[in-house]
Amino acid sequence: MYNIVVVEDHKLLRDMIVESIECENDFHVVASLADAKETAKICEELKPDVVLMDICTENNSNGIAYSKLIKEKFPSIKIVIMTGIMDLNFINDAKKFGIDSFIYKSISKESLITSLRSTMNGYSIYPNEKDAPPETAILQSLTSTEMLVLKTYCRLLDRKEVAEELGISISTLKNHISSIYTKTGYDNLTKLSVYCISNGLIVTNLENPKE
Repeated sequence: MYNIVVVEDHKLLRDMIVESIECENDFHVVASLADAKETAKICEELKPDVVLMDICTENNSNGIAYSKLIKEKFPSIKIVIMTGIMDLNFINDAKKFGIDSFIYKSISKESLITSLRSTMNGYSIYPNEKDAPPETAILQSLTSTEMLVLKTYCRLLDRKEVAEELGISISTLKNHISSIYTKTGYDNLTKLSVYCISNGLIVTNLENPKE
């Protein structure tokens, strides 16, 4: 029997997920939360085997950032990230922080349970490019640095502020922007930013844990 913590800010969806998991005889939900910020404390108290973690949770808490803290404090706990948002940075960050698996909320109940079982059996489940919606194709050719430039610009900073935050020169920033234009077909960062935000390809308001 695997003990699991479910973190999802929408109560109706959270209750549905809990009910689906509780129908299986090899999982038991020991806690369900709305805010990722509470997860580390719950993990310390309950010592679950796995955490099913939404990314955008209550109070704009960043599920990936708090999953990183859990992995650092409790490396034996498996973490499965779930999201309905197609921000390509999420997958890269999840892999960088050693998160075990990553799923989209659009999957079926059966696929959710299969993903949880596979993760507990030592497999790492991540979406294939073919699973991504067509909107993401416009960004898939960007390098990690170009994605960082675009994500920073989406926070409504001007070019000087973007360059200062990333620690690069204006000239280097212009080179990255030119490459972004070539790869995406856009000739205006504001229009590209609006497209990315409105289609859920980039999320800018998630709060990370305080150092």
